[in-house]
This record gives sequence, C-alpha cells and structure tokens, in this order.
Amino acid sequence: MAAIEELVRSIADPRIRDALALEVARLKAGKKFGLVFEEHLPETVLLPGLAIKVGARVMLKNDPHSLAFRVIEEVNGKKVKVIPDHVTKSGVIRGLPESIVNAAVVMNRADLVVAKAFGEPMYPALIPVDSVERAPGKPWHVLINADNYHALQLLQYGYTGKVDVIYIDPPYNTGARNWKYNNDYIDTNDGYRHSKWLSMMKKRLKLARGLLADDGVLIVTIDENEDAALSLLLREIFPEYSDTPVAIVHNPRGIQGDNFSYCHETAHFMIREGQKRLAHRRLPPEEQDPSHFRNWGGESTRDTAKTAFYPVYFKGGKFVRAGDVPLETFQPGKAYKDLVSGYRPLKNGELEFWPIDGDGVERKWRYGNETIGEVANLLVVEERDGIPQVLLVKDTGQYKTVWKDARFDASSNGTALLSKMGVDFPYAKSLYAVLECLQATTADRKDAVILDFFAGSGTTCHAAALLNSLDGGSRRAILVTNNEVEGDQAKALVAQGLEPGDPRWEKHGIADAVTWPRVQRAIAGKMDSKTPLAGKYKTGRLLSDGFEENAAYFKLDFLDPDEVSRGEQFEAVIPILWMLAGSVGACSSSKGTGKWYIPSGNRFAVLLKEDCFGGFRDELAKRDDVTHLFLVTDSAEAFNDMAAVLGSPYTCLQLYRSYIDTFRINLGEPGTRGASDYEPVPAFAEEGA
Repeated sequence: MAAIEELVRSIADPRIRDALALEVARLKAGKKFGLVFEEHLPETVLLPGLAIKVGARVMLKNDPHSLAFRVIEEVNGKKVKVIPDHVTKSGVIRGLPESIVNAAVVMNRADLVVAKAFGEPMYPALIPVDSVERAPGKPWHVLINADNYHALQLLQYGYTGKVDVIYIDPPYNTGARNWKYNNDYIDTNDGYRHSKWLSMMKKRLKLARGLLADDGVLIVTIDENEDAALSLLLREIFPEYSDTPVAIVHNPRGIQGDNFSYCHETAHFMIREGQKRLAHRRLPPEEQDPSHFRNWGGESTRDTAKTAFYPVYFKGGKFVRAGDVPLETFQPGKAYKDLVSGYRPLKNGELEFWPIDGDGVERKWRYGNETIGEVANLLVVEERDGIPQVLLVKDTGQYKTVWKDARFDASSNGTALLSKMGVDFPYAKSLYAVLECLQATTADRKDAVILDFFAGSGTTCHAAALLNSLDGGSRRAILVTNNEVEGDQAKALVAQGLEPGDPRWEKHGIADAVTWPRVQRAIAGKMDSKTPLAGKYKTGRLLSDGFEENAAYFKLDFLDPDEVSRGEQFEAVIPILWMLAGSVGACSSSKGTGKWYIPSGNRFAVLLKEDCFGGFRDELAKRDDVTHLFLVTDSAEAFNDMAAVLGSPYTCLQLYRSYIDTFRINLGEPGTRGASDYEPVPAFAEEGA
C-alpha cells in the first residue's frame, strides 16, 4: 500500500491525485478479514410527485443508466435547462467527458423525474390511501408504501428501541431480476450483484438495529444464494447477538440445482446474548391434548408449594394474567361467596380461577407464580362436565433448528391461500411459518410491535392478526413495501406510454395490487363488499370470519420544508403524529386552523397557537387517554416552559422545529460515501459558464 501511495503523490494533475488519494485512504480503512465487499454508490429514489424546480436533481424516466442532471433554469412551462450532475468534490468527472460537464441542454419536463440520492435531506409525510376498521379502540396495523430505507429513517423518530420483533424476507438475489438497485433490475449478468445486495442490506439493517427494543428479536429469512454472506453481515452489525439459523422446509418437492434439490430456506434468529426469548413451541390444535393445570393426587395440596396457590384470570377463553400469592391465612373459598368449583365471573368479563377442586380442597397449580410466564401461552379455558376448567395444552418444549411440517409449505399455504383471496403473487410465504416465528417470539407479549420492511404480500400482518385471534392479543404490525411493478409488466406498461406516478401504472404495483388487498380482505373476511372468502385456516377459523383488527394504508410522500415550518402542511403531518402515539383510533384529519387539535379517540394532541396554552391545558384535563403532545412554537425556551408545566405523564415534542430537525430523513451514514460526495454544479452566471 505504501508503494501505491508514493505513486499517487507523483501524479501531476491535482484533481486526479486528490481523488485517488481519497480512494486509497478508504481502502486502507477497510477490513482485512471477515465480510469484505464493494461499497457501492448511493442508491437513488425517484419521486414523480415532486415538482421540477431550479436546483432539483432529475433523471430521465426509465433511464437504465441512471444519469443525473441538475436543473439550472426554467425555459417555459414544458421545458427546463439542465446540466450533467456528475461532478465530485475533487472535481473528477464520473462517467462523462469533461468537455460536456458544463454543456447545458434543454429537456422536456414530461421526460424528467425528480431523483434524490441517499444523503440528500427529505421531509416526509404519510398520505392516507385506504383503511379497514373492525375493532374500534384497538391499535391499528399500518402499511406504508415507500422505499424502505426512507420509511426506516422516519420510524427512527418515534420507534427507536420500541420494536419487539423485526421479521423480514428480503429479495433472495437469485439472479432472476427480482430486485432493483439504483432503479435498475439486478440479474446474473451483473458482476457486482452480490456486493450491491450486501450494500443495500447493510444500510437497512443498521437502521433497523436502532429500532429494536433491548430484548427485541430480528428474524431474517434467506435461501442459499446469500445465506453465507448474510450470516457474516448480521454478525458484523449485531455483534452482541447470537445468530441461530433455522432450516424451514418450505418446498418439500424441492427446486432442482446442479447437484442438490433445494427444499428449505433459512431463518436467522438474532437474539441478544444471554437472553431467553423464545416461548415453548405450541402444537397445532388437533395435537394439543389439554390436561388440567391444577395438580391432583399426592403432593398436590396448597401447603406443599406455597408459591403455586394464586389466582389466574382469563377472558374469552384466553389467559390474561396471574395474580399475587395471597397470605397463608387467606381462604378464597370463604372470602368469595360467588366462588364455585374454584372460579367466579368478574364484572369486567374476566373469569378468576383458583386451584380449588370440586370438594373445596385448596390445591396448587402445576407452575408457581414466578414461572407461570413459561407456559402462559399454553393455558386455555374449556368446559369439562359443564364446568369451566383451566387446562394446559401439550407442547414440544424448546424449538428445534429444523422446522418440517406440512403447514410450512409455501405453495399450499402461501401462494394457494392468496389465490383463494383473489390475490396473485407467486412467491408468498407460508402463513403458518410466519405465524410460528411470531408465536415463538411474542407469546409472552401480546401487545408487541412487529415490523416488516420487506413486506411483500403482507404475510406478517396476516400472521399477527391470526395470532391475536388465538390468544386475544393486540399485536400490531408495521409493514413497509414499495409499489414496484414486476419487470415484464413494467415493460408492457411503458409500451402503452405509461410511467410511474400514473394511476394506471401504480395500480399494478405490489403495494396496491397485492399487499393492501391481502391485508384488507384478511381482516374483512370478504373478497369485496359482499363476497365472503371461502375456506378455513388450519386453526379451524373460517376465512370469512375475518379478524377483529384495524389497518390503515399510507403512501410516503415528501414536503417542502418551508411549507411545513409555516404550518401549511399540518394535515399531511397528522398520520406521523398518530403513529408516534401508538396508532390508536382511526387516524384523524385537520387543516390545523384552530387554537389546538385534540382528536377524539386518538392519543395525541397539538397546541397550534402558543398564546392559547392555558385553554389547551384545561382541555387536556378532560382526557385521560392522551400520551403525546406536540407544541407549535419557534422558541425552545417557551417549549421547555410549557413541557415543564404539563409534566411527566406526557411525551412532549416541539412542532414544527421538531419536524424540520428530526424528520429530515435520508442523511448519509457517517464514514460512508453519500450524496454529499457529489455536490451540485455551482450556480451559473450565464449560459455555458
């Protein structure tokens, strides 16, 4: 390396010398062992909804070379003057002759689209598209149509350290043109396809890590094409986590290879070292063979295990919680006149059970109060001889590292299931494979936040809803997917003169045509407003029953920060505030023209006029469900004073300064090449300057 540096210093041209010196420094800083791959140039995202203005970076629509230009002048309503935007800080030309760098050309606006490279600040908004509501008051699942990198950056604002499980099924990079990098499909002809895939994944996994709770679990499924590289990448980004690869037989028929027929994929479970996070595996209903949770026979009375005598509570046949161990002198049979055969109904709809048999003998549960959490997801209430009883269903103990069950077949329980729902998607996951992953990691946290930022067909949300129906949970899924149109379909649409952004194009994208229809129909239990879904889940539930769940569909858009700071985009910001406050109640809407905004059913409130703080505080006193407050003020001192008066029950944030400072997403990663390495060409005094 020293010899190379000496050669670099001998280069006469300062621009080339400085550029090479920079690249050599980056090479020296690279790793000598472990996963080594080419860090690629920043990805770009095309934003057909943004206006083409002076200073904007633009690209030609459907340009396979992704050449960027900078708008320097508006010619008229239909044309703009642009120059190539390929100059680095060191002045080296990237891919273009120096002679044309300053050559301005006139282009049609209709042929251009605004393009943002990773590293250029953007200001997000969530635009409501559709919703389905069947459980008022229950937290909402959310689907966001967006590039997942930008959605992950947006989620950093309110979900840092709050996500219990991240489940992702990224593109498998098989070479079959099934994913894009820099707006172009990657196939086997691309010599850098593996490093491009790793570069894409590294950016997103680093953001995802910040969202995981301290005891959160990351699950990534992959096949043989990138399994080895992914494992190394995961260990690099999550060094204090253990990586347990689980083989899931998802295609027992096999996919023919050169020497082997592949019949499994791998799910990498990333769990922080030393943590016990997986529940015992629960068998399917037909194999559960429930038995009494109350002990019988010798050594089964209360005095033989004092911590095993306590109440347990159920609602709708599902375990809710365990009570405390009472004093030895306390006798529930005498204290509660309505206690019959060890149970009594409570006014809130719950059933309270004590380990007391039909003869009134105080016995014990099979697990003590301190260890009941290990089997909480295995407890059910069923009637036996006309009397409700607490039963413990059979389980298989710890999960094994090979999952082989007909339920995990992706063809019959993924693609075929979607077909019953009127959704065409060839590579859907088995609903029950994802259900098993979520059951293993959230059995003891029924209010878990689950994130899937490669949402695909929406299996993760569907599985969360099914799991909630099994144990009375209120888990909520946040799904992110772009609205990419499949390659051959995109070519056909281009031939028809259509382009991204056109509603006739967008309706064929995965978010609009697959993910949202699947989520909506699964919850509603209907193909449309009248036609019920046919068939049963393997849990016995009818598809036509749907689920007591809510889901909202948003599209990520981007705003002018000046309009935000003036309060002109309040309506577009509301869904973000709603998500930060837990996505409870149907997302509201307002132009933000009043003194304050305290929507009914939601858990957030906004003070719009600082001089009305007293009245705002009085209104808040009438609500006991508000958790997040957004105070509009330009003064940090005023904000701090108001937040101090409001006190600790609330999470207080400053609008719109909070939005401008914190929602400024798409910033480059420290120490990596970002869009800031490619500065726009300076303003020009005259044409051709």
